[in-house]
Amino acid sequence: MAEKIKINQVALENDAMTLSGASAYFQEVALIPADGKTTLTANKNGQEVFEQSQQIIALFGKTMEQDVANIRSIGASFQEYDTMMSQLWENGCRYQTISAAE
Repeated sequence: MAEKIKINQVALENDAMTLSGASAYFQEVALIPADGKTTLTANKNGQEVFEQSQQIIALFGKTMEQDVANIRSIGASFQEYDTMMSQLWENGCRYQTISAAE
């Protein structure tokens, strides 16, 4: 029987769920309390920078969710590849092999 790539599906799913749970914390939130009355430039700039930081945090969370999907996909791909290679190995060579004359 062919050597197999052993994918620990339980560990893979645990890691994916951990990342997925962590990504829930990276969501955009509003600035509370937000000062809408002050006309100082620093106030406006501070609010804009806070909003930009929140967008980056939300993007990080979305990226983590994409990583979760990639982790699950890679695990499935390895499993599929391992099954295919095992079947090829068990079926044997398709063509006769030629060896050098001794």
